[in-house]
Parts: sequence; structure tokens; C-alpha cells
Amino acid sequence: MVEMNQTKCDMAGQIVYHPVYRLSQFWTLTVSLLAVPSLLYFLIKRIFQLPFHGNLKCLLATYFISIFLYALILSFDFSYHCIVPFFVTSTCGLIISDTLYKYGHVTSLFLLTTPMLLPAGFTIERFVAIGMAHRYEKVRTLIGPILCFVLIFPNFVIFYFIFHNETFTDTFISFLVLPNTSAVAFNGYIWFLLYAHLGNFCCNIVLLVVHKRFKTRLKYLEKKTSLTLRYAMEEISQSSKFTLIVTFTHLLFFGAYTVGSILVRTLGESFFGSYLNWSVARGVNCAVPTYNLLIAFIGIFSLHHLNARRQTKVLTTVQLRQKGHEGARNYDNFIAKQWNTGPGRVSIS
Repeated sequence: MVEMNQTKCDMAGQIVYHPVYRLSQFWTLTVSLLAVPSLLYFLIKRIFQLPFHGNLKCLLATYFISIFLYALILSFDFSYHCIVPFFVTSTCGLIISDTLYKYGHVTSLFLLTTPMLLPAGFTIERFVAIGMAHRYEKVRTLIGPILCFVLIFPNFVIFYFIFHNETFTDTFISFLVLPNTSAVAFNGYIWFLLYAHLGNFCCNIVLLVVHKRFKTRLKYLEKKTSLTLRYAMEEISQSSKFTLIVTFTHLLFFGAYTVGSILVRTLGESFFGSYLNWSVARGVNCAVPTYNLLIAFIGIFSLHHLNARRQTKVLTTVQLRQKGHEGARNYDNFIAKQWNTGPGRVSIS
């Protein structure tokens, strides 16, 4: 037993001190530490200040808070991975204790999967917004919180069934590498999330197509539709484009991570030439949370670009309303309203 444990300790030392593996650990720590303040700034200065409906803001806030927490837990995980090897007195010290691994591992994976579920809420809320466009701005913020609960709660249930019989007694040197006994079930869940995310992305595209046709129809019925409705449709369009950008970016990075994880595990030890190289490949693939950092900058740039386009369209719309027959009618209505207020209420500046 002692010889077997020492063999595992020696293998842990070879993996942890492998140059490629070690470099990936420091890269992940750096990216995660940078992602934490970036996401916090994005949440406070952008997401919480969005002019979107409360339902969508609730979903977006929950989504980015979960990513922020994931970056936070990765900062802890990889601080441990990067710092501990400098202070251990033997290679056995590189193996994570069962209790620490259990809570660090499950928490990390839970925060990894949670953001994959929430984009479905974006799509549902957006379809509701289009269907109720004429009065959606007056609808209470209720759908958003309900969708957050409905989408996140099943994650707790699935994690319970995946890990409730797991003993976590094997030797682990990374918080993100799965136990062999739970790997099959969790990988199946990851594939399900990837397919669901891909389907949700397709629904987002359908949503924008429906929205574009709806706007085209409004242009033909321009005299019968209010300026408020047209403005609401423009707001829905901008917010829907933002959620599409977020969904596509997450799908791109999560898809690459999922395919990479499954590919490395499927190719196996024989493809990489040795168990050491295979273990290093698995560890490197897990240490790629670049999305956590990039999404903050992508979100800031996207919102800036969409807001600039929205302001241009709004100014153009207002200017058009001051010209032509509709502009003359608006001017006549304004003058008539002033006269109808009575002599005592007319103010001339």
C-alpha cells in the first residue's frame, strides 16, 4: 500500500512540475485574477445600470454573477495549485486532501455549468417581450426571477445524483479533474448542456428573424402604431442582440472546452504516448478559463456599440417626426393642447 501511494506521489510530482502543465496553471491563475475585478466592474457599471426591462436585467445579473463567482473560485483553486508546489517537502504534499478536493471540485463544476443554463432564460424572456411589446414596459419584474430559479434548481438536483455516491478518496492534484467514477455521468451532462446551448442559440436567431419581420410589418402600419411601440421594439431589438452576442461567445468557448475534454479522454493514454503526457493534456485543457476574462470586455464593447446605434436611430426617428405631414400634425396638436390649457396656464418663454 505504501509503495503504491509513493508511486502515485511520484507521478503527481512529474505532472505538477511538468513545464507545460505548470505554465498552464500560472496562466489560469493570472487570467482568473484579472477576470475578478473586470467582471465586478462590468456588473456594477454596466449590467446593473442597463436600461433593459427588469426581467432581462435579473437574468443577465444572475448570469454574470455566476461567472464572477466561477472566476473567484478558480482564483482560489489555482492559487493553491501554483503556490503549494513551492512549499511542499515531498511529492505526496501535492495531492489535495479529500475534504478540500470534494468541496473545491463540486463548487467549481457547479459554477461552470450554471451559466450554461441561464441563456435559455434569455430566449424565453425575449419571446415574451416581443409577444407583449405593446405593454411589456409596464409588466412587473417577475418572469426573470422565476426563470432564474427554474433554470438553476435542476442543476442542484443533477449534481446530487452525479456525486451523492462519490467517495472522493482517490489521489487528485487538480480541483477540475473528474473522478473516474463520476466522469461518465458528468461528461454526459456536459454534452447535454452543449446541445441545449446550441439549440438555444438557434432559437435566438429565430427570435431575431421574427423580430425583424415584426418591425418590417410595423413600418407598413406606421400610421396605426404608436411611437411608444416602435421605441419599445427598438429596445427589444438591442437587448436581444446583446443576449445573442453573449450566448454565441459562451457557446464558442464552452464548446471548445467540452470538445477538448472529451477528445483528450477519448484519445486516451495510447495517443499521447504515456500516462504522464495524457495527464498533462487533461490538466492543461481544464486550465483554460479565458472566457471569464474576455466576456467582460466583449460585453462592454457590445453595449457601447449597440447603444451608439440605438441613439442614432432614436435621434433620426425624432427628427423625422418634426418633418412632413406627421411633423405638422404633431406641431398642430401641441399648439392646440397649449390653447386648451386656458389663458391662465399658458407659459410663453
